[in-house]
Amino acid sequence: MFCMPAIVAGLLFASGLLLSTSAMAQGMQVTRSDITTVFGYYGVSHGISDRRFTTVWGNTLFSNNLGVHAEAHYMDREETAGFFAGGLSWVGDSAEVRGWLGTSSENDSILPELYGRVEGTFRTSAETGLVFHSALAYRSFRNSAEETAAEIEIAKYIPLETGNLILSALARVVHASPGDHLSSAFGAGLAYVHPRNVSVGVHVEGGRATYDGVLAPGQFDEQYVSIRPVVSFYLTDDIELVGLMEYSSRESYDVYGGHVGLKVHFDQP
Repeated sequence: MFCMPAIVAGLLFASGLLLSTSAMAQGMQVTRSDITTVFGYYGVSHGISDRRFTTVWGNTLFSNNLGVHAEAHYMDREETAGFFAGGLSWVGDSAEVRGWLGTSSENDSILPELYGRVEGTFRTSAETGLVFHSALAYRSFRNSAEETAAEIEIAKYIPLETGNLILSALARVVHASPGDHLSSAFGAGLAYVHPRNVSVGVHVEGGRATYDGVLAPGQFDEQYVSIRPVVSFYLTDDIELVGLMEYSSRESYDVYGGHVGLKVHFDQP
């Protein structure tokens, strides 16, 4: 069942709703909102349970630069559980700050009992075309495992006649307990985006995964590599079909699969 973190996450999301209601009462209007629903499946080798999931994301932005965000997941693998997180954001002309807090239903190790994440984004001028994104995330599980991850991503937008070519680079450091393990990963991406039409890209990531096993006993220190092609295109002016595929390989198992879904935009005139 949901415990104190669920109450905290609910209060955070409720406070966002109250804040947005107050803003609208002062003449603020919704400027943009969207809902995304995806269905996914991942097969896993070496006798590990396959993974089936459903995820819903929702975002609403207001004319006072505040935003309210929510996400919910249903996961079926070694255990079956649900997850909910609520978030608040502030979006300026060149910067954005966003915070999340979440929790899950009763499970030992597949979804965190407590989840927190803070993100910051800075955009340079359109002529320079650089975007800097950093994040700090924390997850703790009911089996006493904990994980803290810090990452930074840099993206370069190159204007084309019909859209943008986007080059990106990612670096991540992860601290995992029990065991006091530290590992790192690096990634690179290439994407083409034609706004309100189509986008296609691929991201490659590699690094080490170091942790004490929970589902399988022992210590693990493995190299891994993953590749994620992604595509989306608009079926109508407001409905976008999204899809992602993924293949990840490490010494102890391989993961292959992806998700497909719809994103509905509710932009205001």
